Amino acid sequence: MIQHYSFEQWLEYAKDELDEGKRTQMEDHLYGCDQCLDLYVQAVEVEEAELPSISDVAAFTDQIMLKISEEKEEAADIPVLQPKKKKSFYQSSVFHYALAASITLVLMSTGVFQSIIKHTESIQKAEMPMKQEEVKVGFVNKTFSWLDTFDGSTKEEKKK
Repeated sequence: MIQHYSFEQWLEYAKDELDEGKRTQMEDHLYGCDQCLDLYVQAVEVEEAELPSISDVAAFTDQIMLKISEEKEEAADIPVLQPKKKKSFYQSSVFHYALAASITLVLMSTGVFQSIIKHTESIQKAEMPMKQEEVKVGFVNKTFSWLDTFDGSTKEEKKK
């Protein structure tokens, strides 16, 4: 069964006298209850009637505009933080990228990268035969150990 809120509770809601959790519950309840929605509208109308009326709308508007201009003047009096000092050209990322590109071009034109590649290729070629021999030796050793186990099992069968 749905719990309906009283007119007094909706009046407290309209006056903003409830804690946030209770307000959230009541708002969620309004989505599904037309009876409570009618009570809420009545509470808002009562609260609106209690608000002071504005006798001179033009004077009220002038007062608000005056306060806004005063706020702007006060905000203008607050010192504005100066933007950061410009970085020197040597500290900019454009300079660093240009420097890296020029060093790369110099190293490429002198052949440093080619000599490094040749050196690594010679090291790889020296390691390759050693690895192939290790694989061959390992394969032969595994084959002989397998044959030894096979021969050992046939000898045990003959003894029995």
